[in-house]
Parts: sequence; structure tokens; C-alpha cells
Amino acid sequence: MNPEQSLYELLDNYASGRLSPEEAASVEYKLQHDPEFRRKAEQHRVFRDAMKFYGHRNQLKEILEQTHQEIEAADATVPVVAMPSTGWKKYWPMTAVAASVAFLSILGTLWMTRSLETKQTAIYKELRRNVDQIKRSQKIMMEDIAETKDRSKPIPGKYAGTGFLISANGYVATSYHVVKEADSIFIENEKFGRQKVAVVLRDQANDIAVLRIEHDSVTSVTRTLPYTIVKGEANLGERVFTLGFPREDIVFGEGSISASTGFSQNPNAYQVSVPVNPGNSGGPLFNESGDLVGIISGIQTETTSAAFAIKSSVISDVITAAALDTLERPLILPKYNTLKNSNRVQQVKRWRDYVFMVQV
Repeated sequence: MNPEQSLYELLDNYASGRLSPEEAASVEYKLQHDPEFRRKAEQHRVFRDAMKFYGHRNQLKEILEQTHQEIEAADATVPVVAMPSTGWKKYWPMTAVAASVAFLSILGTLWMTRSLETKQTAIYKELRRNVDQIKRSQKIMMEDIAETKDRSKPIPGKYAGTGFLISANGYVATSYHVVKEADSIFIENEKFGRQKVAVVLRDQANDIAVLRIEHDSVTSVTRTLPYTIVKGEANLGERVFTLGFPREDIVFGEGSISASTGFSQNPNAYQVSVPVNPGNSGGPLFNESGDLVGIISGIQTETTSAAFAIKSSVISDVITAAALDTLERPLILPKYNTLKNSNRVQQVKRWRDYVFMVQV
């Protein structure tokens, strides 16, 4: 058995609860401290879920085909009895009831089939916002992007999300799914206006992207950031807060860490009880000290107040593994917190300067 097969067998046994407590603890330790192991585990989980869903669909199709065959066989064996034309009216109520039952049965089967097919995609929803007013020509769009264009004029966009500074050198973190189809990307807030950015890191497995602000107007003003990126785990029940752009104005939300794993027990994410909406994707999740503990990524559509955030420890691991500090303009993560002694209103006033609407 090759190493990849051994790894997947180990992950299958872990997911099924067939490992000893010591083996399970070893797997959980590697999930928390080994980014490559965590990435492979997440890819295998997605594959395993897809195979389960495929199996359920095939099972349902077999049941429907078997039922159809039984109905046809029953129809073939039932003798046709001619009814006197003068007495048909007395059978009409019975016929109507039978037709109604058959019609309701067909509707129920169709609904069950449709619901099984759509449940897997509908249960998790990414939170980038679809901007409808985008029917503009390529020529006009390119003119808007040009440096000589009036900077007060709004930039058209297909999607919108949220991002935030992770380095005073002009690097912004957001969700990968916000920028994955981008031709050009702009970020904007009240303090720095609109800024053109380029993607320097895409991590689809962890839903993380890092953008670099191309103009030096931010780096010339921002010497240090007032918050740090937490490299450990947040506590269950810990109060958390977020800022984002589910609308044109920045919106504040608060809640708590409600589970130490994310959607489908993803160890790289938290479940949080923070009210979020499309446009919140990529937004920062802060703790009471004002430090970053995660990035908002999605919601579970069938559960009220179940949102998910990628853990800040994953963000730190991804950036470290990518060696972004070797760039011409190095990405240096903040090291000091100057917000921990501030009240919530003061913290929000500082946070909002470093949170941006991302326009794709």
C-alpha cells in the first residue's frame, strides 16, 4: 500500500471513529499543526462526501425504477372490466379519490428527488455579494480602470466582498471565492478611498487570498497595525466581532464562537453565531482584545445563525508556507496590539480604517 492510500485509510478510519483514542489524538494534533496534512484531509473529506452523495442518488434511482416496474407489472395483471354505461356515475367519487392519491404520490416523489439533489449544494452558502448593475462595455470598464480616470467615479463590479489589512506594507486578506474569477480587483473604504490591488496568493483549499495594494498611498500612511493575528485557538463561547460590507456602508456584527470546527466538522474553521449576509465574505473576525481570530467565509442555509470563519492560525500558516516575506515589498504580520485596553466603540473606530469593500 502506497503512502497516499495509507493516509486516506487513516482519514477514513478517523471519520468513522474506528481509531484508538491515541491514534485519534495523533490525527487531531496533525490537523492543527501540519498545514499540508490538513489540506489533504480537507480534500479527502470533500471527495468522500461527494461519493456518499453519489451513492444516495443511485440508491434513490433504484428505488424509483423498482417501484415503476412493480406498478407496470400490477397494471398488466389487472383485468379490464367493462362498466355499464348507465352506472358510471356511482364510481366517479372513487375514481376522483384514486386520481388525487396518485397525483400527490407523484408530487411527493419529485419533491424528494429534487431535495436530495439540491441539499448538498444549498446547505453551505458562500457570502460574496452579486452586484447586478454591471452591464457595461469592456471599453468603458478599461477606461474606468485607467489611472487618469476620476477616482471619485464608482468602479463597476460583478461581485463584492470584504477584505482587511494584514500588513502595514499594503497586503490585504480576503476569501478566495470572492476573487477567484477576477479580471481586476479594487478595494475601497472611507479612509483610503479606492485602491487597485493584485492577487499575490490564492489558496483554494483553505478559501484564503492575499492582495497587494499597488499604490503606496496606504503604506505611506500606515506604519503599524493596531491588532495582531492570533496563532492559537479561540475558546468555545468566546465573544467575537466582525466588520463587513453586506451593503454599501460598513456593518458591525457581534456574537460568539459556537463550535471549534466549521461546516462538516472542518478543523480549519469555526462556527460562529454572528449575523452575516452576502458581502461579509472575507471580513475579519476579532476577539474582545481586538486581535484577529478568523475570516468570515460562509453560512449553513438550513440552520439559523450558523456562520463559519476560517481560523486565524490557518491564515498565518498559509502565509508562512508561501514565504510572502521574500517579496520585493515583504509581507510582515503585525506584532503588537494597541487596542486591548480600548472599549468596543474605540476598537471599531480603529478597525474600520483597515477594513475594505472588495469589488471584483
